[in-house]
Amino acid sequence: MRNLLMALVLGSTSLLPARADAVDIQLLAFNDFHSSLPSSFAMTPEGPVEAGGAEYLAAHLDRLQKDNPHGTLRLAAGDNVINSPASAVMNDEPAIQALNLMRLDASSVGNHEFDRGLSELRRLENGGCHPVEGCSVPGFKGASFPLLGANIIDTTTGKPAFDPYLVKEVRGVKVGIIGLTHKNSLFEAPSPTAPLEGRDEAETVNTYVAELKAKGVHTIVVLLHQGGGQTGGGLPNQCNNLVGPVKDIVAKLDPEVDAVVSAHTHNAYNCTINGIPVTQTSGFSREVTRINLTVDRATGNPVGAKAENITVTHDIKPYGPISVLRRKSEEEAHRRLDKPVGMITSDLTAARNAAGESTMGHALADARLFATSAPENGGAQIAIQPPYGGGIGGDLVVSATGNDLPNLVTHGEAMRVQQFRNNLVTMTLTGTQLERLLEQQWCGQKTARVLGVSQGLTYTYDNAKPACDKIDPATVKLNGTVVDPAAKYRLTANSFIAGGGDGFSVLTEGTDRVEKVRDIEAFESYIRARSPLAAPALGRVTRVN
Repeated sequence: MRNLLMALVLGSTSLLPARADAVDIQLLAFNDFHSSLPSSFAMTPEGPVEAGGAEYLAAHLDRLQKDNPHGTLRLAAGDNVINSPASAVMNDEPAIQALNLMRLDASSVGNHEFDRGLSELRRLENGGCHPVEGCSVPGFKGASFPLLGANIIDTTTGKPAFDPYLVKEVRGVKVGIIGLTHKNSLFEAPSPTAPLEGRDEAETVNTYVAELKAKGVHTIVVLLHQGGGQTGGGLPNQCNNLVGPVKDIVAKLDPEVDAVVSAHTHNAYNCTINGIPVTQTSGFSREVTRINLTVDRATGNPVGAKAENITVTHDIKPYGPISVLRRKSEEEAHRRLDKPVGMITSDLTAARNAAGESTMGHALADARLFATSAPENGGAQIAIQPPYGGGIGGDLVVSATGNDLPNLVTHGEAMRVQQFRNNLVTMTLTGTQLERLLEQQWCGQKTARVLGVSQGLTYTYDNAKPACDKIDPATVKLNGTVVDPAAKYRLTANSFIAGGGDGFSVLTEGTDRVEKVRDIEAFESYIRARSPLAAPALGRVTRVN
């Protein structure tokens, strides 16, 4: 790294002239793929252009690899799945299959890899059919590339839950690839059977840099699912006053790190921090990053570097096998998305009243209670629905377009509302903890996060009182009876906030956890059972002042 730093200090960010004692290594990377089989738009100096799509990303990877056929690594920096309804309805098997066809060498895990829980992530990693829905991709074998998560620790063993790094030999040079996600990523979906914990990003990288150096590896690349952004905006190959967590993390890294491919914030930039190239694309396959490293054969250290973000344009023949995969997946997805679920009698919307209630929020909470109240599913007495993280993705409205069934709800519409398909976690809380949970709708929050609550739970808050003392415990009632501070209650929440997400840290104290049902399954079973479903009455939450 020392020679590379000198080259950057002297103003040389291009490849050094080819020498017999040097070897060129090309890194082709992307981040936040998010199951983007279809195309999107990207910003360029000439303005927005149609760009992206898995079949075009694969074609550009093949085109760029021709520049260095035997010296190229293909890498991803996490959030490979989630956010595409067509892929999500097939449990993201098409997305993993597309990445396999791109011949990835490695990927870090991102926070969205955990959205459906650790067991489902392991299935996408190792293969096998979904336990309820079967295989969407026949004979699904999982990812053909390793998922790296150096800072995700299984606290039952004290060891990483995923491989921390991979060493690849490229044209005689050992390249170490460390993969990790941001330390708070597990708020997305904790596993009750194998508790996971995110550790500090820079400390983790430096630990494994030392280990790699001891093994004689001196070209080291970090796939970091954390990022930042340019102040005031900027094009993908600019670096206008970078701000965000990635800046502080990279500043603490061992100088032996030679490149950082960052992610998570969906803000494209091409920067250098302490002599280390740091890149990110805008995600959704709209750009691909190319980092060329010139490595001294004798020392194994890079002595020159050049990074660029390249728009995944459509002026290229798409990669055929992924085109076929996309068409077949879209056909099957539309068939599934159009499947009827039930009917509604009136609109369910996320629009909130003065107290912060919404008909959709309460309906989703009612659905969660319905699905988890049976003893075998958790024995819930109360359920909650957050407005944001893992929350409400849209409205269900009675159409006025002349449709023969204007109040029909399809699977696709239900999935749009419950877009992340989180697992539901039922736990035991005391009455005191329940009251603290309700206070955390304001306590420690930048803006109020009023929860949807299931039928039977009511309370009043005084908006004029301090943020952590808005609720009189005497107003917190379950089925008309004041909640007993010492009594125990069974409560259901989605996995995102069950792990403390959105500031609801009291939920991490919940005991006797049961995790059997996904939010989308709960919502659809409730619609079917109550069809035609009426919008719940508001008034469960009362605001004064």
